[in-house]
Amino acid sequence: MVTRNERYDEFDRLMQKHGAYIRRLCWWRSSGRSEDCADLIQECLLHLWHYRHTLRPGSTESQERLWVKYHCRSVFSHQKDTRAYELTTLDEARTVAVENEDRRRMLEEMAYVLNEQERRVMTLLLDGYTRPEIAEMLGTTAKHVSQIRYRIIEKMKKTI
Repeated sequence: MVTRNERYDEFDRLMQKHGAYIRRLCWWRSSGRSEDCADLIQECLLHLWHYRHTLRPGSTESQERLWVKYHCRSVFSHQKDTRAYELTTLDEARTVAVENEDRRRMLEEMAYVLNEQERRVMTLLLDGYTRPEIAEMLGTTAKHVSQIRYRIIEKMKKTI
């Protein structure tokens, strides 16, 4: 059994090894704005801490770096989704909400060509979930979700 201190030590080792990489990713993502960069770094570290159990023991340095990059990008995509709704006026918010609802309604009307699993994946994608999150919800792999997404796109192209 791994003790609490061993988990902290393992996380500290990971941060010492990949901290500069995380800072670079966040700096690039925030376009050099220091206050946004600091927030991103903090969110990435919290996300990594929460998902530390998914890193396999004995992973190579390149595997660890890919794991860090994947989880940082997950934070970035989530933040992009939430920032998309930060609007300055109520009129802008109403306009965007109507446009998004119209697009969603149009896609849902076209979904008659999809089977049940494809409709479920499309709905989750429209709700802003990532492929790995959808895969976890459906009990499948992210690659399988990508294949379903590809089939959805191809069927939608044929209906247009």
